[in-house]
Amino acid sequence: MALRRGLAWLLAALVLAWCGWASGFRPGTRAGQYAWLVSLFAVLVADLAVYLGRSEHRLGWCIEADQPPWPRPGRGGAGPALVGTAPWLALGVVVLAWEVLGLDTGPHEPHLTISALTLAFRPVRAAMLAVWMGVGVYFAVARARSPASPTPPPTHGGKAGTSPGASGAGLALGSGRLARHLVPPLALLEGRSRAVGVAFWIGVLVCAAGIDLVARRSEGRIATFEELLRFISRPVGVRVLLVVAWTYVGWHLFAH
Repeated sequence: MALRRGLAWLLAALVLAWCGWASGFRPGTRAGQYAWLVSLFAVLVADLAVYLGRSEHRLGWCIEADQPPWPRPGRGGAGPALVGTAPWLALGVVVLAWEVLGLDTGPHEPHLTISALTLAFRPVRAAMLAVWMGVGVYFAVARARSPASPTPPPTHGGKAGTSPGASGAGLALGSGRLARHLVPPLALLEGRSRAVGVAFWIGVLVCAAGIDLVARRSEGRIATFEELLRFISRPVGVRVLLVVAWTYVGWHLFAH
C-alpha cells in the first residue's frame, strides 16, 4: 500500500512537471499541438489501465467498486436530486454566464474567458492542462468505482420510479432561474482586467473544492464531484457526449 501511494505521488509530480514544461508551447503552434496530443495519449493510457483493472488484467489499475449509489436509498426522485446537485448547478451557471459575458467584449478589450486567459498566461495554461488531464483520468476512476448494480433510488416525498428525464427537466428549470439572477451581478463584477479574470477562475476552483468538502460531510444529501460524475453519466450516450466534450475542450484550449 505504501509503495502504491508513493508511486501515485511520483506519477502526480511527473504530470505536474510535464504540464509546466508543455505550457511553454503556445496553443495553435505545431509544438503546442504535439504537446496536447502527448497529454491526450497519457490520459488514454491511464484510462485504459483503469479499464483493464476492472477485468483484473495484470497490466490494469485495479480499483474497487465500493462506492454507494447516489442519490442514497430513500432520497430518490427529481426533487432530492435537484437539491443534492444544486451547488454544482449554481457553480456551472456562474461559469457559463461569465464565459458569455467574457465573449461579449469589444475588439480592443481583453476577453476574460478561460480560453483567452489560457492563451495569455503560461501559469494559467499549465494549471488548466493539469486540471484537464486530471478530469480525464478522474472520470474513468469515478466510473470504475461505481456500484456494479446501482440500486434504483426509492421515493422520498414523491412518486416511485421518477425518471432521469424528470430530474433533468428540474435541473434545466433551476439553471434558467439561476441565470436570470446571476448575470447582472457578474456583468458588474467582470470589468476589463485580466487579473480579475484570473482571480475569478481561481475562485471557481476554490468553490468546487469547498463544495466537494461539504458534500463529503453531508452523508449523501449533497453530491460530491465524483458522485455528480457518476450520476450524470449513467446513460451510455451521456458518457460518450462527455468524452467528446472533454476532448474538444482540450483541443480548443491547447491545440486550436
